[in-house]
Amino acid sequence: MAEVTLEAFGVHWFRRDLRVSGNLALKWNLQKTQGRTLGVFFFDSKFLSRPDFSHHRFGFFLQSLKALKTELRQRGGDLWVIDKPPEEGFKWIFSGVSQLPTHVSWNRDYEPFARARDARMLQLFDKEGIQVHTERDHLVIEPHELVKESSDSPFYKVYTPFAKKWGSIFLGQEIQKRIHAQKEALEELEKRDRGQELERDFRLRWDSLHENFKSKENVRDALEDFIQENQKRLTIPLPPAGSLAAFRAVKEFLPKLPRYLEDRDYPAVSGTSKLSIYFKNGSLTPALFLSYVDLAGTHLSQKNGKSQFFKELIWREFYYHILYHRPEVENEAFLTRYKDLEWSNQNRWFEAWKRGQTGYPIVDAGMRQLSTTGWMHNRVRMIVASFLTKDLLIDWQWGEKYFMNQLLDGDLAPNNGGWQWAASTGCDPQPYFRIFNPTLQGKKFDPRGEYIRKFVPELKKKSDKEIHQPSSGYVEPIVDHALQRQRALALFRKLPPKNA
Repeated sequence: MAEVTLEAFGVHWFRRDLRVSGNLALKWNLQKTQGRTLGVFFFDSKFLSRPDFSHHRFGFFLQSLKALKTELRQRGGDLWVIDKPPEEGFKWIFSGVSQLPTHVSWNRDYEPFARARDARMLQLFDKEGIQVHTERDHLVIEPHELVKESSDSPFYKVYTPFAKKWGSIFLGQEIQKRIHAQKEALEELEKRDRGQELERDFRLRWDSLHENFKSKENVRDALEDFIQENQKRLTIPLPPAGSLAAFRAVKEFLPKLPRYLEDRDYPAVSGTSKLSIYFKNGSLTPALFLSYVDLAGTHLSQKNGKSQFFKELIWREFYYHILYHRPEVENEAFLTRYKDLEWSNQNRWFEAWKRGQTGYPIVDAGMRQLSTTGWMHNRVRMIVASFLTKDLLIDWQWGEKYFMNQLLDGDLAPNNGGWQWAASTGCDPQPYFRIFNPTLQGKKFDPRGEYIRKFVPELKKKSDKEIHQPSSGYVEPIVDHALQRQRALALFRKLPPKNA
């Protein structure tokens, strides 16, 4: 290992871990370089050109980066946002400094694209003799830590046994130690929330290295340019961004946690956390949340708000484990027998669904909430996904991509898993013969029509009974649910049942 000198420094490569507090890979780097650690973020053109790219989510991500940069500078550090992919960007940095960094750190990711990229980066750093350190961050338990003992499959395809195994590992000493390690982060966040100044534990900024750059290429930080350009394409208000905003969101949600089990399915009630937008970019992690919430005595078998929210966090990890072990699910059905379903894929219906003009009030309320806020209540996500795949007979991948285009919390693994669950093509799916009736769903989960009236104002004057009917008059229903249900059943019954 290279010895730390006055000139030696480290680089922490930020990706989806946009915070300082509780960032264990960053902390490792700071300790190794005695505070001479610099932050860097690279914009990869491949990411920006993905078909599921969202200007709204990108805008929120940029604001999260801006909050991170501000905090780092307040603590004596720095963040350089570079408009180059990581391989090209690191090589460019290396060519411009008189001495290479001694250490590079980052937090691990599990998506197919990220895993391939990181393997290439490890080769680059090894060639340059730079010590690399990575940590787990946005998952509590990583895929390689939770495997089946039987030989038929190395991973769990059903949530319930996965959750049981996950829960037993979670209670172990090693995982509890990781959770406890976030206590220091919580103390820092509490201080920031009270307006107290934190220690300046960083001792290096990029401009001190720029003077020694051999390269004369412009070293302008790209963050503000990206913010200004992307701002032109935003059509929704963005929520507060950054780790402090995430921490405040946790504190706001905690009083609701005892009633989470009862309230989470009712879209007119503010009973969910909306923390997923912060989990997505790492301003908050499940480990940090679990460190803040007292889980003593909480078991998955219990029927209460705390236990139910715990289960939702495990669902998130379940879908990441599936993506890790079966990366092809990003582009095809998990259950291979459904890979070639003959979807109708009528563009006219798809456009009506996107606009919230299907004639089914609860569906249209959800789609309008999505287009005007960048978020949709989770119960309604299931309803609109079922309607697209089972009533309109449109390929789940169309809906998955549209959600990723619109959602501020759009996250590949949970989004893919949720859509495949609704379409009955995924792991542990909704059975294909259980098809949501959108009218009954509306009556059950929005009984007084409050949610519908908010997002479908054409129905404000309808009675609580009338407001759920597809014949309510604001737009002609595009399909007949009973008829489409029979067609959906016939579509799936064409294929013989087989194991995935």
